[in-house]
Order: sequence, then C-alpha cells, then structure tokens
Amino acid sequence: MMQEILEKQGGWKYLDSVPRTLTGKEHRPAYTTDGDYFSKPSAEDVFDAVYVMMKEAVPARF
Repeated sequence: MMQEILEKQGGWKYLDSVPRTLTGKEHRPAYTTDGDYFSKPSAEDVFDAVYVMMKEAVPARF
C-alpha cells in the first residue's frame, strides 16, 4: 500500500527525495531456506538501493 502511494501516485512530493521500496519477488516461494534465498531481497539488493540513494544525496562522494 505504501509503495502504491509513494512510487506510483507521486505521494513523495513533500519529502526531500524520492523514496525507494525494496520488495520480494512476485512468485510462489519454496519452503525452508531456499524460499528465503529466492524470495527475500538479498544483502546486495539492499546495498545497491542504499548506494543509489547516497549517490543522489552526495554525488561527489559516491
């Protein structure tokens, strides 16, 4: 619901920058640890999202 309002409907206009949501992939997950690995965002996905936001805030440093 928050992703719909912020990203698709432009509800971020009153914030400093565009927020980004990081969600799991749309599919039927597997059970046990395989389901966690393929369904949840990985550490690399989180790092990439944070890096993009930091580069937007301080382009010369990142």
